[in-house]
Amino acid sequence: MKTSSAQAALGFSDRPGWDFGDYPYALEPLALPAPPRPVTLTAGALPSDAEEAVTRFLDEARHGFGTTDPVDADSLEQLFWFRWMIGHHVSFVIWRLLADALDDVTSGTGDQDAAAVRLTEYVRAYCGMLLYTGSSTRTVYQRTIRPSMYRQHSKFSGTWAPDYPAVRSLFRGRRPPPVVPARAPALLREIALTNQIHLGVASKLVERGRSLLQHAVLEGDIGSHRTWGAVFDCYFLTLRAPVTPLEVTAQLLRRHKAIAIDLATNGLYPDVGEPADPVPHELCDPAVAQCEQDLVAALVRTAALAAGRAPVPGTAGRAR
Repeated sequence: MKTSSAQAALGFSDRPGWDFGDYPYALEPLALPAPPRPVTLTAGALPSDAEEAVTRFLDEARHGFGTTDPVDADSLEQLFWFRWMIGHHVSFVIWRLLADALDDVTSGTGDQDAAAVRLTEYVRAYCGMLLYTGSSTRTVYQRTIRPSMYRQHSKFSGTWAPDYPAVRSLFRGRRPPPVVPARAPALLREIALTNQIHLGVASKLVERGRSLLQHAVLEGDIGSHRTWGAVFDCYFLTLRAPVTPLEVTAQLLRRHKAIAIDLATNGLYPDVGEPADPVPHELCDPAVAQCEQDLVAALVRTAALAAGRAPVPGTAGRAR
């Protein structure tokens, strides 16, 4: 019996090379349960076929997933739209994984050292996703991406994401999570780096470095919040459904593989003859450069943790 596209999108991949969407840089919807339902797999929850798929994914990641059709100046818009959408999908899942790990830390449930490691690795991967979604040229962002959000709502903002409230306090640094003391400095460094990268990307892409919502605040017009989450999900092709943690993990791995292939093919900042945008000072920090080089490896470490495995050292396929 032929597997439906919906089943394929929720399942683990068994094909080499690009297998996301119908062609390179195509999109698939993301299915997530509504918060606060957990998305983290419990210990020993993987059936044997899923175990095999995860093992295959991690083995392939060690050697690199290969490449696909590179972009040129005429297809930059398609690439950056793909990155904008899929990078946000991965961020949404990371937020949910972070929320689950925060629950473990605040409740004192399970191995607290392991929970602190998960928190740090997930924040590190989110730093990478900020760079990935923000890799667009300013021209493409201003011509295509920003107007698409404005057409949905003139005050469109990432803070409307239904999965964000559970991790808002973590990224704003108002109340550091009570992780084991030895792990706290590394976690706090990664949290600070997310804020630095976010400011740098905003400075690179947006006039005066402000989001649509920040402009709305200055104008004194915030509007009604009742439909914001639904508008946000519709824009980012995110469906709310009773999917299992196993299905969430499968979707995450599929996206990680597609991102790794994209970066192996095009690099984080494609060199196709377009003039380079000025780099804001926030993005000139050596810590940001290190995060760029670690982007693919951080994603694979996150995939391993999400699947109940230890992080994978020495992962191939850096963002060149």
